[in-house]
Amino acid sequence: MFREQYLRRLLASLAIITLASLTAGQALAAFPDTRGTDYDAAFTYLQQQRIVKGYADGLARPGYPLNRIDALKVILIAEGSFDSRIAHFTRKTPSMPLFSDVDQTQWYAPYIEAAFEQGVITGYPDATFRPAQLLRTEEAVTMLMRTFNVQSTSTVAGVSPYIENQSNQWYTTSINAAVQKNLIMHTAKLRLGSAITRGQFFDMVFRLHSIKVSNQVVFTGLEPGTQVPAVVPTPRIVSDEDFGPTGVISYDSPDEVPVAVSPQVQQTPTPPANVVLAPKIDHPYASEKYFSISMPSIGVTDLTITHPQDAASKDGVLSVLKQGVGHLFSYPGGGGKMMVYGHSSGYPWDVSEFTKIFRRINELSPGDKVYVTYAGKLHIYQVTHEQTILAKDANKAFQDQGVGEELILFTCWPPDSIAQRYLVHAVPVETVALQ
Repeated sequence: MFREQYLRRLLASLAIITLASLTAGQALAAFPDTRGTDYDAAFTYLQQQRIVKGYADGLARPGYPLNRIDALKVILIAEGSFDSRIAHFTRKTPSMPLFSDVDQTQWYAPYIEAAFEQGVITGYPDATFRPAQLLRTEEAVTMLMRTFNVQSTSTVAGVSPYIENQSNQWYTTSINAAVQKNLIMHTAKLRLGSAITRGQFFDMVFRLHSIKVSNQVVFTGLEPGTQVPAVVPTPRIVSDEDFGPTGVISYDSPDEVPVAVSPQVQQTPTPPANVVLAPKIDHPYASEKYFSISMPSIGVTDLTITHPQDAASKDGVLSVLKQGVGHLFSYPGGGGKMMVYGHSSGYPWDVSEFTKIFRRINELSPGDKVYVTYAGKLHIYQVTHEQTILAKDANKAFQDQGVGEELILFTCWPPDSIAQRYLVHAVPVETVALQ
């Protein structure tokens, strides 16, 4: 009897110890998609410090770009002294925005208020902040240097094999300071005007944060491929960086557009489309935007496509239609179904110029070409057929995965009605690299 009780207690103790070990291992584990990459040390460090949480699916996506407001949030959290002011502006958000394109009711407003108060951000000359715009290299470095109060005094561009620079520009001293502190990874060269990736940006955050907490002058850790010395300060608050749109559509009522509610089809989150990433090639329907669509047969040229940040609510899905048309599900070149949706009718609450942008998609005919620019490539699709279906049956068009890659243009139908949905189907016929 005594022996049996002893064994039960021993097994229970071992179970608790094993569970605790597994839990600790999970908390400190790197993101699966950064292991073995140049960004493993940076993301592991920032995860341990609870500065970066990652996406809902557990990935970090180091190769993807990020927008200005997401970057600003991470920087302010990493620096650490902005917490009280962010909390203050969360409780008492000024009714008047600092910039014309900032919505004071959105989660990011307190971060913008706190950053502007300390001179971290100044906005663009047209009085906009452009929170959803992709973050460029020079903006990333300048925001970092201002937030951590690190500046060089020289306006003459220093020469570095790892980052471009120019003399007497608004970013010159910041880039000089970043080079002097060894904040730029010694791999591919960062180029001015280009969208910086999450990996490149978070590696700079990691280096600057580790310099601060270890009271160093420059980053002395080893470059990728070696073990970076651990610097583990007390963990701080968790970054709420859980942006990853999802995948399958659902309808709560016939008058709603599709809402993404589960991660079944979605492949990658897309950045906004109104940012120049690469020179335009010699093709009449190639765009300098990150994500756009042209349908020359019905007079639509270089129309911005935006993936909603909140793809799990009706309001989130509809909000992007003030900028052009929206996107859900797969992406060009991804092999799945990609939906581009837009208005065919005007609504009192929508005063944008795009309220009837899809009013003529029924004029597309089999054989017509649709041109989609995405991430530096021009994807050319050819219309195969069109269909009109009841609103309640719309999700059936996206559940059939047997066709392969397909572009589906989607809108309410007929114009000025919500009873049906009109779908134009197109398949890929050619892809052209823009760079």
